[in-house]
Amino acid sequence: MPRDFKWQPHDGERHAIPRTLVPNAVGRSLCDIELTAGSDVWPPHARWWPTCQICDRAWRDAEGILPWPRQGSSTKVNSTGRTISSAATELVLQL
Repeated sequence: MPRDFKWQPHDGERHAIPRTLVPNAVGRSLCDIELTAGSDVWPPHARWWPTCQICDRAWRDAEGILPWPRQGSSTKVNSTGRTISSAATELVLQL
């Protein structure tokens, strides 16, 4: 299923922008920031930037995806320093 939005690093966060926004075109993110679209190939350091919470909520609403973290789930930091949820841990354990 094709998605209507893609993620774009901008000003220290990852923002959701329309998939149709081509590189060097000016547009607006779901959090209403005006930005110039960059390449779909991100610089390595931008992969670890936090996701804009406003864009994330709007993107999940548009895609019909439940909010994250799920209500009632908790998060932990694993040995690599990455955050994982208890719901994700339970899913892995079930496999």
